[in-house]
Amino acid sequence: MKRGLILFIFIAVILGLGYYIGFGQEPNQLTIGLVPSGDPETMKKNFEPVRAYLETETGYKVVTTIPKDYAGLIQAMKNKEVDIGWFGAFSYIAAKSEMELEPLVIQYRKGTGITYRSLIITRADSNVHTIEDLQGKTFAFVDPGSTSGFVIPYSLFSSRHIDMTHYFAKTVYSGSHDSVLADVMEKHADAGAMEDLTLKKHIETGNYKNEDIRILWQSNEIPGSPFVARADLSNQAKKKFKTAMLTIHEKSPDSIRVLDATIAKYEEVRDSQYNEISNISNVLGKQFILDNFLKKK
Repeated sequence: MKRGLILFIFIAVILGLGYYIGFGQEPNQLTIGLVPSGDPETMKKNFEPVRAYLETETGYKVVTTIPKDYAGLIQAMKNKEVDIGWFGAFSYIAAKSEMELEPLVIQYRKGTGITYRSLIITRADSNVHTIEDLQGKTFAFVDPGSTSGFVIPYSLFSSRHIDMTHYFAKTVYSGSHDSVLADVMEKHADAGAMEDLTLKKHIETGNYKNEDIRILWQSNEIPGSPFVARADLSNQAKKKFKTAMLTIHEKSPDSIRVLDATIAKYEEVRDSQYNEISNISNVLGKQFILDNFLKKK
């Protein structure tokens, strides 16, 4: 009898530890961090219907935060100030080098699915027609932490043995994909790197015309931006968030339209889908990740 009681207590203790260690402690609220891919206030406003939907569906108080840069989001998750982060492909790999993360969902876009491309653009009336013509010009990137707005173009230039510090007359970081496009079109930069989805959005809304923009180069397909959770977040919280996002196109389609009308739905995402990005990070090295993703600006 005594032996059975001891065994019972032992199992209870193990299960209790499993809740706190293996499954994570149940949060009072969910804090969602978004990478600054556009104007922070506009992003927060557009995400508000999704935030409200998640609050209803999960039963948690849901808070949204947008750090000033990619490194800020990684640090916030590392400090447990953010529970679930929306990362770019490469910033996810960088964050994963600092902590254990679990990918949850990825957006599936109308016409393009779960991938996008990096572009190098210039104005159609410029005298820049090739990558070689960029020598001595002003070039705009998004942010050192941006996959399509820096990392992929950086890899391109490196593969052609282009030293950017000497190749360009000036390098600027515009802060967002929208701002890169504006800087190029308003002649603050001769050319720039950005994602194709943002360019398509501005053309469809009539902000710019196709014939006003020349695409110098485009990348292979890149896996889209995933929502990922800290591994130590409770399984219950991760499951509730994932279920809510996988059904948002059915339960609250207007929320998606406000956030981004090109998104059709969300799908589950696997870490293996980022293997190619992980391989690029290995080629670029740890110092590159430290300098461009983990150092506060």
